[in-house]
Parts: sequence; structure tokens; C-alpha cells
Amino acid sequence: MKKLVSLTLIVLMIFSATLSLASFDEKVSSHWSKDYIDKEFVAYYFPYLAKDSFDRFDPTAAFDEKDFSLSLASLSMDFDMELTFDDILFSKDLTRREAVNIIGKKLIEDPTLKYEEKEIPFQDINTMDEESIELLRVLYSLGIIYGVSETSFAPDKILTQSEAIIILQRLKGVWEGMREVVFNIKGIIQSYNNQEAIVVKEEGDKLLVTITKEFPTPGYAMDINRIFRGKGEYKIQLDIVPPKADSILPQVITYKTMTIEIDKEQLIQGPPYVFTVEDKGQLIR
Repeated sequence: MKKLVSLTLIVLMIFSATLSLASFDEKVSSHWSKDYIDKEFVAYYFPYLAKDSFDRFDPTAAFDEKDFSLSLASLSMDFDMELTFDDILFSKDLTRREAVNIIGKKLIEDPTLKYEEKEIPFQDINTMDEESIELLRVLYSLGIIYGVSETSFAPDKILTQSEAIIILQRLKGVWEGMREVVFNIKGIIQSYNNQEAIVVKEEGDKLLVTITKEFPTPGYAMDINRIFRGKGEYKIQLDIVPPKADSILPQVITYKTMTIEIDKEQLIQGPPYVFTVEDKGQLIR
């Protein structure tokens, strides 16, 4: 009987997952956005659309300004951008002009913003004010937003769900490219007498960053997930793998020291170069 119940539950779970997948795929199957929308991105940053097997998701439907600001806020927090109550807007249909203002104002807050300016080819933006046009120029130059044709932007056209999702996907890509710091791991050693610290040393056109972290046993593995630019500092996200639960290890405090090398030409902020290390809420300075 237990086997029958378990089998039934498994079948139901598979069937439910299939329905969820079909629900999303069917809605984009004949839409131009099907090759551009990342389903996982939608589920993470637009959970209100993904809820109940993507029940609210409709690639052609108008997008709500409040929902857009909430998704942008969620994305911004992942890239350490400051948020205020002014960032959360009211519920109403969002126009393309308004989307430019919302994203553009958030983007230009980033002191590390760099781009090669491009000429705007749109001939229907004379109703937009100068600030909006300049923000559009930034977004167009970065490849975040385009027109409805080569020469038309349609500033007062209501933004659709598919357009909103793709625009924020592009924004995420731009932020990743702007903030990601390339590094090389020079080596890692283990010791039993040390202390947690970050030591930064300049060597010509290179920067050596040495990170020492304390662990309760020798069984932990330490790696780096990514390094990115924050506000006034560089954040190192550690990837810590604990030992297996059944591992037999000596209960002795252990230190792992990793040295990484970074080309200084990547580092817009500094000197001085300030690095912080994050791991599950713990912070080393």
C-alpha cells in the first residue's frame, strides 16, 4: 500500500511539473520572445508571474508599473544598489517612456557606469523631455532597450510583460559585466595558527589579495564564487563546502589562506583598495 501511495505521489509530482512547464512554454511558443525570455529569470525576479504555474504570465499583456519597480528593486539588491521607498511606484500600466526613466535613473546612480555613446536613431521622441532622452541614450548605448523599429521608439506605447522581462534581463547582463572582476587564484594553504584577515598588496600592475578564514575542522573546502564592485568596495563571495556529515575529523581550529591576483586596470575604485568577504552572513574586513 505504501509503495502504491508513493508511486501515486511521484506520478502527481511529475504531472504537476509537466503542467507548469507546458503552461509557460505554451504561452511563449508562438510569441517572438520565446527565444529571449529566460524562464528561471522570470521565476526568480517576477515570482508574482510565476506563481500557480505562471498563471499571470502573458507575454502580450500590459505590464504594471508597481510590479516592474518591485522586480527592478529585487535585481538592484542583488547588485548592491541602494533602494528607497521612492523606488516602489504605484499600480498602473507602464509606458516605454516611463520604463526608460525608472531604469535609467537607477542605472546612472552607479559610479562605475561606463559605455560608448551611440546616436539615437528614433524619430518619434520629440515628446520626451531632455532628461528622458539622455536616459534613453544611455540605455540604447548599453543595449538594454531598443525601438519597436529601427526609427521608431513609441515612447507612449504600453510595455508588455515580455518586453519588461527582456529589458531587465539585459540590465542584469550589463550590471554583471560592469561589476565582475576577473581574478586568478595563486594558491591556498592550510594552517592551525593564524587569524581571519584580508591583506591587500600592490605589485606593479597587479593586486594580490590574501584571504584567511577560520574553520572548526580541517574538512572544509574554500573557493571563490565571484568578485564584484560594490559601493566603495569590492566584494568577494566565498563558496564554502562543509565536510560530509559522516566524516571523522579532528576537532581543531583550522585556517585556510587563499591568495588571488587581480589586474589593477580593472579596479575603478581605489587606491586604497577595499575588499570585503561574504559567506552566509559573515563578513570579514
